[in-house]
Amino acid sequence: MGVILWRGRARNVLAAVLSSVLLSVAFALAPCGVSRASDPLPGDAEAPPSNTNLLLYYNIFTNAGVLEPPHGDGYAKDTRVSMNIQALRYIRTFNIAGMLSGVQVVQPYAIFLGDQVRGLPVMPPSGGPGRVSLTHSNGFLQPSFGAFIFPIAHPATGTYFVTGFWFSPPIGQYNQNANLTITQNLWNGELEAGARTLLFGTPDSQYLGAELWGEGYIYGSNDDATLAGIGLPGPARLSQQPTAEIRFYLPYQFYPATRAKFIPGIYQSFGGKQYYTLPNGSRIDAGTRTQETQLRFMLSSFLSRHWQILLNGQFDVASHGAPLQRELELRVVAAF
Repeated sequence: MGVILWRGRARNVLAAVLSSVLLSVAFALAPCGVSRASDPLPGDAEAPPSNTNLLLYYNIFTNAGVLEPPHGDGYAKDTRVSMNIQALRYIRTFNIAGMLSGVQVVQPYAIFLGDQVRGLPVMPPSGGPGRVSLTHSNGFLQPSFGAFIFPIAHPATGTYFVTGFWFSPPIGQYNQNANLTITQNLWNGELEAGARTLLFGTPDSQYLGAELWGEGYIYGSNDDATLAGIGLPGPARLSQQPTAEIRFYLPYQFYPATRAKFIPGIYQSFGGKQYYTLPNGSRIDAGTRTQETQLRFMLSSFLSRHWQILLNGQFDVASHGAPLQRELELRVVAAF
């Protein structure tokens, strides 16, 4: 059994306002935001049984380090922003015109761990490395609502195609006065599609599969954004350009009795430029993008017919306009 999986990711945890005037004196940190509803994991493109309820629990630890600007080398090498994200998700499946379909909802909750610090690229007046403690807020992220359908589902050959959509209203706990907050307070919508097949073997034996996902996102604007700490007037409007993402996995089922798998994968995102519009109509590039290259390594197995567990470790090898991320995730699935 497979499920279409959601995993809210902590993206744009740090953001610098990159203007030539401010670059040498200060950096404003835009809100941390889990701005994307879904992050499909291996097995998401397998159709679960019809008329099934799925309850999923996620626990994700993420640490952001070196901030990589859109162009040039990284800076703020002493930066540390750490978070724990937990989420509950419910999925209900059914048939429409003979095709497996479903609806789903997810609600994440995030907290910052320990002291969040920012290394400065300039020396403070007192000399020595510059480090600034960042204000932050915890709470509920924006909920996400979605639906999906499987136009192609051939369990005997392990071949599937699924498509779906998500939307997320800006009703999370947004704190415009904090350097780091858990949501960007933006409407966002997503279209996604995933395909899966086997390269050799059968679903009931050892096999090597291939799974490919593509997503596209559009965003609204946050009219209550501020540029705290750099003396610019507010409120400002925060806008984000569309984002595209690709994921590719090679699941290897090495123990068919429990459907245990080892799954390497790669993730790549594009676009997502953010900018502020000031009250006078001028624009400032926020210096943030969703241009990230990430490697992933996962283990998954069924514990029984109704319980599945997945462990996921992933790390960025390149990022432009965002910090380098290191993440560990536990996901537990219950079917009933």
